[in-house]
Amino acid sequence: MTRPETRLSMPLAALGLAMVGILVGVLLLISARVDHNAMLHDQSLVERGLVAKTRDLERSIAPQTVWDEAVDRLGNRYDPVWARENIGAYLLGQSGFDLIFVLDGRDQAIFSQKVGSDLEPGYFSRHSASFNGVLKAVRDLERLKKPVQGPRPDGGLVSSPLQQSSFELIGSETYLVTASLVQPDFGRVLPRDSKAPIIVTALRLDAAFLLAMSNRFLLAGIHLHPGEATPQGQDARVAIRSLEGPVVATLDWTPPRPGQALLRKAGLPILLVVGGLAASVVVFAVRSRRIARGLVASEARATHMARHDALTGLANRSLFDDRLSEALRGLSRRRGTMAVLGIDLDRFKAVNDSHGHSAGDELIRLMAGRLTGLCRANETVARLGGDEFAVIAPNIDPSGAAALAERLVKALSEPADLSCGQVFVGGSVGVAVIDSAEAHIGAAEAARRADVAMYRAKEQGRNRYCFFEVEMDAALKARRGLELDLRRALAEGGVHLAYQPQVDARGQIIGVEALARWIHPTRGEISPAIFVPLAEDCGLIEALGRQVMRRAFADSRRWSGIKVAVNVSALQMRQDDYASEVAGLLIETGASPRNIELEITEGALLGDDETTHLTIERLRAMGFSLALDDFGTGYSSLSYLRRYPIDKIKIDRSFITPLGDDAEASALVASIVGLASALNLAVIAEGVETDQQRRQLQSMGCADAQGYLFSAAIAPEAVDAILSAGGQVNAAVSRATG
Repeated sequence: MTRPETRLSMPLAALGLAMVGILVGVLLLISARVDHNAMLHDQSLVERGLVAKTRDLERSIAPQTVWDEAVDRLGNRYDPVWARENIGAYLLGQSGFDLIFVLDGRDQAIFSQKVGSDLEPGYFSRHSASFNGVLKAVRDLERLKKPVQGPRPDGGLVSSPLQQSSFELIGSETYLVTASLVQPDFGRVLPRDSKAPIIVTALRLDAAFLLAMSNRFLLAGIHLHPGEATPQGQDARVAIRSLEGPVVATLDWTPPRPGQALLRKAGLPILLVVGGLAASVVVFAVRSRRIARGLVASEARATHMARHDALTGLANRSLFDDRLSEALRGLSRRRGTMAVLGIDLDRFKAVNDSHGHSAGDELIRLMAGRLTGLCRANETVARLGGDEFAVIAPNIDPSGAAALAERLVKALSEPADLSCGQVFVGGSVGVAVIDSAEAHIGAAEAARRADVAMYRAKEQGRNRYCFFEVEMDAALKARRGLELDLRRALAEGGVHLAYQPQVDARGQIIGVEALARWIHPTRGEISPAIFVPLAEDCGLIEALGRQVMRRAFADSRRWSGIKVAVNVSALQMRQDDYASEVAGLLIETGASPRNIELEITEGALLGDDETTHLTIERLRAMGFSLALDDFGTGYSSLSYLRRYPIDKIKIDRSFITPLGDDAEASALVASIVGLASALNLAVIAEGVETDQQRRQLQSMGCADAQGYLFSAAIAPEAVDAILSAGGQVNAAVSRATG
């Protein structure tokens, strides 16, 4: 006869076994789901990595294609020696491409080269099908592009890169093919033919490429298969498609199995449950399910927190040190250079003190996003603590490091929109370039060098970058040479002034703007867009500004009835003794401040500091009139117009150029003119080049203007001639030039 406790224990045992079976099933389901999500995450990372690699390669090609000299030497008069040295050698050696082609306007190859040797003459035509897609896309973009008429008045770039990339099969191997249109950069050389040359590059997706992907995304067993291959077992895969859509290759790898690791960890509790009482199985099953879910989340959280910064998600100091050590070990096995960049935000403490730690944290997250967006996939961005960041660039030369540092400084100096309002900080960047001979110095020493250079950048005025060692390529040496030449030109009076007339609605001259000009003895005219920022970077802006102001003050005495506008930089406005210096120049030259208009950029008013307030009040008290230059392009704020005694708003040329073609630009200009009228401020438009722009401005109520429609910047003697002829700019200029 069966005992009651036996009859009771059997259902309990069955229930217990059922609960254990359910628990095992739940754990298996969770494990499979975790493994599947991990695989999807890896696939997403790899897809974004391929896109980022494509954009990085396009950016590395752009300087060789948007180049006046390339237009001349590849299109207007083909120079094979120049092509070999500046296109083939550079892109094969510096950027690591495998195939380089230069095509003429008929898309015929006039230059073909691969790593180590030239290609046979018919190679491109035999494989033309692999290049037709990107060539057609670039030619379509070329037809939509407006022809370049010549240099811009402000000396800026006249072209932006026109490029298209695609993954293609060349023979039996997969390549990343990029076609880039050859265009002028500053417009000093213009293409003669309607169709420009095209530079075609091809990077083979070889073992080195796969190794880089594996190291970057921690992929195991990575393989590349031609065509749309079926993955083996539970492998993850990404289909690599051409520009036109078909799959040309398949990238697969063995994904991580965090779910299986979870099962191994949960195995012992399961065994204990099986050997325990059936009654406790029910309770344990519920708890185990909760534990299983918590294990997945806590493991991922613990792993991430141990290696990443909690606020920004960037690599923390621990991961930074490991990756820096790894980069140095890799450098010791090859020839080349790498760079470590130390970054510290400027004026961060002021934001924290003024708006609180929550605003400081928000600013740190914003700046972290900017830094990450500017760095390549193989570069590590880390937050080391506080407002200190660092970047590891494992394969970069000094010129590339300088370009990266410039991009970082520019990005950090842009306004930051926080929940508390808009703030302005900036950043100081220190760069330590390390070659293979120094790879033994260790991570601590490499980071220390970047810190030393960063503090040196702060000492030199902040919002800039400095190198720890002087190991620059020809581009950086040329910049330093230009700095020395600028110092010599300032010392020897090599910088002179030209004046661009400002006219009223009748074309009558009402003023002139003083513009610095520098004729280099060997390079010819250097654009102010180049040498003015150079003067700011190397501490020459004070000397340059002083020379411009002294000459403009002196020239103002020869012209009665018109005002001379003089630009003042933000750095000058923040000098404690700037107003005293200006007063001294008035005494020295005998000029009247009533005949001078000081043009101040919005950047000079950033921060609303006491020094700037006092300086502007003193200048206004002396009798100068003040104009807010480039209004609307930077950090326009009505508060500037309320807090400072501004007399005039100067509308930037970027709003004037699209007038007539862009309704939004017309609305913006009309709004600025209306704002000036409401505040009883004068308004003038710069960069007026067409009669249509002039008529539209006058219809809005903006009668005063300057630009090439009336006159370019001219010598003081030409201004004399205009005034002697009655002050009508167009008539006087036509007589003077006729």
